[in-house]
Amino acid sequence: MIDGLKARIAARTPLYGAFVPMPSPAVVEMCAHAGFDFVILDREHGAAGTETIEHHVRAADAAGIPSIVRVPGRAPEHALHALDAGANGILVPHVIVPEDASAAVGAAHFPPRGIRGMSTSTRAGRHGLASPAETLARAGRETVVIGQVEDAAALPNVAGIARTPDLDAVFVGPADLSTSLGFPGQPGHPDVVAAVDRIRRDVASVGGPPLANFARSEAEAAELVRQGFTIVCFSSAAILSRRLADLVAALKR
Repeated sequence: MIDGLKARIAARTPLYGAFVPMPSPAVVEMCAHAGFDFVILDREHGAAGTETIEHHVRAADAAGIPSIVRVPGRAPEHALHALDAGANGILVPHVIVPEDASAAVGAAHFPPRGIRGMSTSTRAGRHGLASPAETLARAGRETVVIGQVEDAAALPNVAGIARTPDLDAVFVGPADLSTSLGFPGQPGHPDVVAAVDRIRRDVASVGGPPLANFARSEAEAAELVRQGFTIVCFSSAAILSRRLADLVAALKR
């Protein structure tokens, strides 16, 4: 774990992250060397399993970049495995009601804040060399929990989700949100844009946590920051694929 990400998120200065869906520690290193502020290791749509994710976190630590794991679901064991591997935190998909957000926070934190099981024999516990007190203190200080709002059913509940204690950010999921609203692949559709604006306003209305979103270009990222999103993420897979496609297209003209 690279300390400090939780405090940087809370400071609400713009941060830029890269999703890594490929089971490749080298891509994690590439994102670090490129200068991203953090990586999100994707277990929801990516192919990496628990063992591979630990290697990804190890690569992130070695390269000096914080790591968050997008877990494949809301089951507590997903959070446990990601955090035991030494990740800075978790991104939980499909948070629909406030209880989902509370459960995510509970899964990520040790008692009395949550239900995370204690073991110092894990990588997060320095394989038995960290004391329980040290492990508890560092986890309480550094663990990041982000809830992803990406369903039409979640829209009436955003204010309640945003009020969840110890939720560090609300992440808008435009791909699933547009699909849920009936406009798949159309994040720019007026109804989808209106839904994102509603999420942004509802979070702000209750003094909620920082907001996160995806961008596909520098221009989109700048516009999101202008709107008040302080966490902006890109897909490393999309960046690589698009650059390769553009290169080949230019060569074959």
